[in-house]
Amino acid sequence: MLANSTFRRVFGIGVTTVFIAVSLFLAVSPHALCQIGVFPVTNQSPPTASAIKQPGVFYAKPGPWGKLRCFYIFLEAPMEMVENYPLPPSKPRWSFPESEFPKLADLFKSTGLPEKFAAALLNPQNCVVESGMVHLFPAVADVEAMTPTMRDVIYTELAKCTANEFYCHPVRITTDTVDEWFRSSGLRPELIAKIRQMAYRKADCLAFSDLSVMMNYAASDAEARSIYKAFTRTRSLMVQMELGDGTNLDELLDYWTLGIGLRRKDIEPIMRAIVETAGVDRLGLSHVLPALARKLLYTYPGIEFARQGVFPDCHWTALNFFNYEPHEYLLDSRMASNLVLEKFEPVNPPYRYGDVLFFMENTAAFHSCVYLADDMVFTKNGRNALSPWVIMKIPEVQKIYIYTRPSHIQGYRLKKNAGNP
Repeated sequence: MLANSTFRRVFGIGVTTVFIAVSLFLAVSPHALCQIGVFPVTNQSPPTASAIKQPGVFYAKPGPWGKLRCFYIFLEAPMEMVENYPLPPSKPRWSFPESEFPKLADLFKSTGLPEKFAAALLNPQNCVVESGMVHLFPAVADVEAMTPTMRDVIYTELAKCTANEFYCHPVRITTDTVDEWFRSSGLRPELIAKIRQMAYRKADCLAFSDLSVMMNYAASDAEARSIYKAFTRTRSLMVQMELGDGTNLDELLDYWTLGIGLRRKDIEPIMRAIVETAGVDRLGLSHVLPALARKLLYTYPGIEFARQGVFPDCHWTALNFFNYEPHEYLLDSRMASNLVLEKFEPVNPPYRYGDVLFFMENTAAFHSCVYLADDMVFTKNGRNALSPWVIMKIPEVQKIYIYTRPSHIQGYRLKKNAGNP
């Protein structure tokens, strides 16, 4: 458990620099994916065994949150947003501080990089020295031939320099395989095979950094944009609450109102209406969430969110969860930490709805999100415009935030009588 002074000190460390991969100049508008709200029952008779076995559908563990029906969806940034971003160059580039150049031969040798490849990289005729940086230009065929271990070691070094955007901020693939991640992307099988060939593992997550190489396989400008769009994919949970005659509404309402009746007037009527309506048994979980979270879920931030000079991040998202309108002062890490100290108290598992979970690496909070139910959280993974608001399982969020040092989760719960944050 963190002392107040410790939390105030660590909360502001690095919270504005987590995975910022794009600039803030875009003139885009938000595009939402609509979550289905009320679901009619098409068959009044008991479902057959074959009807129950729907691919991809699963249920949350039983708990006070009710019966939650879940399935995964993939979100991609709208093409209107993607078109505002410059495409990566088709020529790969590795940038190192000039002071590191004498060490590169040993680095490449330690990874088993072929001598011919390393010699070509370090040939002065193939290097550009500029403003204290040295830029190397590996051949596409050589990059494709690298092993996952070579990529992991070399790309970890490249990630130390902000000039290497896609090595600092690789595409993170949280499914078990590349094929599963891109199955519904519309990319040609040949393109998916190239991605599979060049993917590498970072901790528990698959990563991909060679977007420049992929530009060489685009058959047209339109396909190049489609490739880039596919790399904005994010997996999210769609959650539906099943309600019926056997539902214990009092227990359900107690959980979703924090045990103090918070927003009960907003969610009790619709829950009772579903129970009392013949032929209807499902309610989209978004209807249970507070107004701001309901508005943001499954959407991407538009340019209006950059009026403060910076896009919202995970901490802004978590601490504004119960607010009807966002408090923009929460973009300031110092003010955000003060709010946590004043209105929240540390808690240990089991967590419950509304708890703010801080992901801690040593003494620094590198991410935060809001607990919903059964390890599902409401989260925004990054401050950039291509990061939507989604629902994820905690282990998947941990995969996204690649870390190498010991880490833990610290929960904070809104104090009774504290009101909205």
